[in-house]
Amino acid sequence: MLRIRKGFQGQRLTVYPFYTVGNRQRPALRVQSMGAFPRAAHHYVERPEGCGEYILIWCTDGEGWYSLHGEKHTVSKSHFFMLPPDGAHAYGSSEDNPWSIYWFHFTGEDAPSAYERGRGVQTFPMEGRIRDVSTLFDELLSLMEGHADEETAAFIDFSFPRLLSAFLYPDIWQRNGSANGSPNVSIVGKAAHFMEEHLSEKLSLADICSYLGYSESYVTRIFSAEAGCGPMTYLQRLKVARACRLLANTDLKINQIAFMVGFDDPLYFSKFFAKAKGVSPKEYRKARHA
Repeated sequence: MLRIRKGFQGQRLTVYPFYTVGNRQRPALRVQSMGAFPRAAHHYVERPEGCGEYILIWCTDGEGWYSLHGEKHTVSKSHFFMLPPDGAHAYGSSEDNPWSIYWFHFTGEDAPSAYERGRGVQTFPMEGRIRDVSTLFDELLSLMEGHADEETAAFIDFSFPRLLSAFLYPDIWQRNGSANGSPNVSIVGKAAHFMEEHLSEKLSLADICSYLGYSESYVTRIFSAEAGCGPMTYLQRLKVARACRLLANTDLKINQIAFMVGFDDPLYFSKFFAKAKGVSPKEYRKARHA
């Protein structure tokens, strides 16, 4: 039976390099890595000794399973489950109906109590403010993919507990705002979600601001304050991050990847990528596969 740990079409995966942000005090909860695996056929992970971190996996479509200390559980759409750092475990996607999942690994002094509240197969409602949760998730994932500075790390540290609390206290999360236009979801988060959905297109600042319903000057000011850069720079970083994932995890040709991140001219894309990463797309792929 075919088993794949990662490398799915359209996947997102990042491990945050906290060693680059100095010796700040460790927060009570800290996300270590995050990812999103759509239609993850043949997905399978087994860790006989655990992984040293707590894990939360949220199934947004399809079906899968997990086992902890030899006890197996079925997981389907709207379910999430958590795993302890020291437990022998395995998990995987259904062969007939592959799951789509969001996931994150986390640590911190409050992590054990979070696990106690969220252990077992839990249900996260797939209506109401569900989009707010996925938007917040996408925002943090995008920031982790594109930044390694101290301010961004601090922003992620302060934001992550709110994401986790949505799963641990879903009733309160659903009551605290509306499904559409919730003031609790930042402009950066909404914009990041919109950008991710349209990375293959030639988005302008006007397109982004029209979607958000705010002026260009206001959106630029909010981005500069929250993300540390303007919206178009943020968009370019998302394009580079997706190109990196496609180069590392697929066999797609360079011109195909260029098209998927919004470039009609592969040569211009190669120059754009080289300026951002210091190496050409071909050299980047070769280094990742070495």
